[in-house]
Amino acid sequence: MSCHQLRPWRDGWAEQLLGRPCVLCDLIGVRENGWGIRVFAGRYVDAYLPRSGSVPGYTVAVWNGRHVSEPTQLADEEAAGYWRETLRVGRAVEQGFEHAKMNYQMLGNTVPHLHTHIVPRPLLDPAPHEPLPWSYLDQGRQDDTALAAAAERLRATLT
Repeated sequence: MSCHQLRPWRDGWAEQLLGRPCVLCDLIGVRENGWGIRVFAGRYVDAYLPRSGSVPGYTVAVWNGRHVSEPTQLADEEAAGYWRETLRVGRAVEQGFEHAKMNYQMLGNTVPHLHTHIVPRPLLDPAPHEPLPWSYLDQGRQDDTALAAAAERLRATLT
């Protein structure tokens, strides 16, 4: 028997899985907003540098087609395209930002739209050899000037 309390998913979860509503569907095609800056617009992926957190180069690759919550909902060609473009963005992050290790996180437990967090783990890290605490990616706000420079660096690498 587990010591964890079992709880249901939040109200409206089944509708969110279907994309009603979906904040990431609304993000597709947006060049810049309060959440982040788009650095790549591909056939399958739009990639953004979020304004939040403390990790320079932290990027989110978002499936830019119809709403899907799982990679298994993609046709084989779509899945291959999604991973090919996500890895292209990951390579650019590797080239442009100091890192001890790259992490690729695809969860969707908060926003059920297919997306991958591309995280260059810093050389001085709050949790080396462990998963990075979500608060390190989500809390606080990156400097606007540094974020704009990072976006230009990634765009240049990706073109």
